[in-house]
Amino acid sequence: MADKTKLWYLQGINLFQGMDDKSMATMVSRTKMHVAKKREIIYFPEEPSNTIYILKDGKIKISRLSEDGRETTLDLLGPGEIFGESAILGQDTHGNSATVVEDAVICAINKDMFKEIMDMSPQLNLSISKFIGFRLRRIEAHIEDLVFKNAEERIIAFLKRYANTFGKELVDRITVRPFLTHQEIAELTATARQTVNAVLNQLANDETVSYSRRYFNILDKSWLLNS
Repeated sequence: MADKTKLWYLQGINLFQGMDDKSMATMVSRTKMHVAKKREIIYFPEEPSNTIYILKDGKIKISRLSEDGRETTLDLLGPGEIFGESAILGQDTHGNSATVVEDAVICAINKDMFKEIMDMSPQLNLSISKFIGFRLRRIEAHIEDLVFKNAEERIIAFLKRYANTFGKELVDRITVRPFLTHQEIAELTATARQTVNAVLNQLANDETVSYSRRYFNILDKSWLLNS
């Protein structure tokens, strides 16, 4: 992919706002772009952690396998986020897996090159530190949901985070396009597809949300503020 196109992608990511021209030019020259299809595995647990990934388009699921083989989703990532950050935290292997949930455009860079660029750009160093802290808090909140909330509460908590993270605010609603399938939401919340269907139907009947395979709308914005 041409450097001009990579520059366009990278400049649109908030993490890189404020980087000087030299650091940005170095970033562009050292990254590789990849179009990943739905269900593609970017990395598995225990694989060498040598690469930082920057998500421009699409969605990525970060999950972990228990000893008995059960998968627990830790986070759902959207455009502008990085993953594989264990590579810059001193970990030699990945502790989780990354799977494409929605066709994605991913920028990949060697961890040593990324560290060099961080050293060149104090602004990027600060942005990455803040991002990692935010990511950890988000994962902790999700794990607390899995431990302390029932199935219906987990689904509602997920839908609120989903809208807050990926939604676009319009005059009369908050909308996300496209929407996940009921099975995907069930997997992300450790619930049954039938329960997801029941919760969404109830919310739709209450005129709190509307949805289809193409979109998810929050019709009552005050709903997002309720705990």
